[in-house]
Amino acid sequence: MSELELRLWLNSAFYADKKIRALDMLIQRHRERAQGLSACGEGNDSGKSDGTKNGTENAFLKLAELQEKADRMRAKAIEDVEKIQNAIALLEDDELETVLIRRYLLFETIDETAASMHYSPRNVKKKQKQAILKLCPKMPCNAHSDVL
Repeated sequence: MSELELRLWLNSAFYADKKIRALDMLIQRHRERAQGLSACGEGNDSGKSDGTKNGTENAFLKLAELQEKADRMRAKAIEDVEKIQNAIALLEDDELETVLIRRYLLFETIDETAASMHYSPRNVKKKQKQAILKLCPKMPCNAHSDVL
């Protein structure tokens, strides 16, 4: 696996986390909408068609679909994070593993990692590059496979 491919793969947990957070926000909006429709339609049945009930029901169905999608994405993200953790453990170097964990699993910036490890940002960059170069030959051609 090339250095660029490995970096992209390691970043996949970050982007999965961002996507899940966005989906959670969408779910919250759908929940609020469905609850609002439900509250508007309650106790005011006289002379109205079932349109409000259908709208409410449809809103709750859509909410359930989004929730299922988010649950599937969370499960996949957990699997991906586990694969990344297993790959990082292949380094067998606590210092390099810590840098990659902080950068690719805790999503810390270079400066945050430097501060927490009492390193300079330049040293963090050096350690990260060193870890990735050491990890590249240990990775299969397709990191997304179930080899890890």
